[in-house]
Amino acid sequence: MKILFVASRLPFPLDSGAKIRAYHLLKALAEEHRVTLLTFCGAPEEAFSFQQIEALGVTVWPVLNPKIDRPVGPLGVLANLASRLPVTVQKYAHRAMVRQIGRAMLQGFDVVHCEHLHMAPYLKRYPRARLVLDAHNVEAQIAERYAQLEPHRLKRRVLRWNWRKMLSFEMRTVAEMDLVLAVSDTDRGTFSSHRVGDRVQVLENGVDLDYFAPRDGEKAGQGVFVGSMDWLPNTEGIRHCIAEVLPLIRRVRPDFELSVVGRNPPSELAALAACDPGLEVTGTVDDVRPYIARAEVYLVPLGFGGGTRLKILEAFAMGKAVVSTTLGCEGIACRHGEHLLIADSPEDFAAAVLRLLAHPELRLQLAANAMGLVQEKYSWDSIGSRLLACYEGLQ
Repeated sequence: MKILFVASRLPFPLDSGAKIRAYHLLKALAEEHRVTLLTFCGAPEEAFSFQQIEALGVTVWPVLNPKIDRPVGPLGVLANLASRLPVTVQKYAHRAMVRQIGRAMLQGFDVVHCEHLHMAPYLKRYPRARLVLDAHNVEAQIAERYAQLEPHRLKRRVLRWNWRKMLSFEMRTVAEMDLVLAVSDTDRGTFSSHRVGDRVQVLENGVDLDYFAPRDGEKAGQGVFVGSMDWLPNTEGIRHCIAEVLPLIRRVRPDFELSVVGRNPPSELAALAACDPGLEVTGTVDDVRPYIARAEVYLVPLGFGGGTRLKILEAFAMGKAVVSTTLGCEGIACRHGEHLLIADSPEDFAAAVLRLLAHPELRLQLAANAMGLVQEKYSWDSIGSRLLACYEGLQ
């Protein structure tokens, strides 16, 4: 098959969960099919990243958009009032991409694969191909949570209005697809509850077992959180952890240190780290593995968000003991007390971290069980094989 793979951002470097997933799905598809990647890029100097994708056997058609990484400001929100599209979808409307999609229509692709809901409006310009949506999250759930967290009354009303538009747009789009890839049974159930058809299949996230492997360097009393810090579920989760969980841990273990590893941390987190020698906020790093390797406990204190967390799979693959909220490990076939510890209240979360710090034998047992789980179910090789089977079903 000839496949057009449409993405909002070039999936390299592999510095976010979305890019990691897109990269490995591209790799799997290119092993069996002729694949062209049509994607926005933020700057011409990303040419090196093009080469990394082309090395997979993928043809890259970049569309330059220097504004792609800028947040939507108040004027953008006001301009969106007259649009049927949610504000975060409208952001990706770009004339050059429309023109490139028009050229692609002349190439006779069999399938158009859309990474993320935000690029879905472009698919409607390609009616002759089978349409595939890779739904990394249920975006309406995230939009609703944004509205719930907004303290300002007027802004909250605008965000609730945007959430309703997102819900309508997302479910309408899912219903129009030939195939939708959800990353968990929970997300598939959410789509199904809105009666959008039975074309939703689960294709979980995976992990590169060759790259994320156990290594030495563990440090006593060390914890780590890894995640893109420009994504609200991550920033809200770690703020909550620092404010409510970290003090409880330090009542018992005053030597406990926490590293927060991920790109674009908000300034208030950096300010907190400047006042706390036991709190490290790294920003972008070339390699997250040394930070994971030195941790005794890997923390996933997420309170909302969709999809499944690649961060947990990476921690499992590196042989780390994990403490997560229920939502943080949602969509992964892991069990409390067997693969990790699950805790939701600040008191329970702190107690779980302290338990692991005090019992190295428990850390080792959980880590061994979790490593077996990812090797059996979550390698990108096995995920790729299932993706190819999904595509064969389209024929």
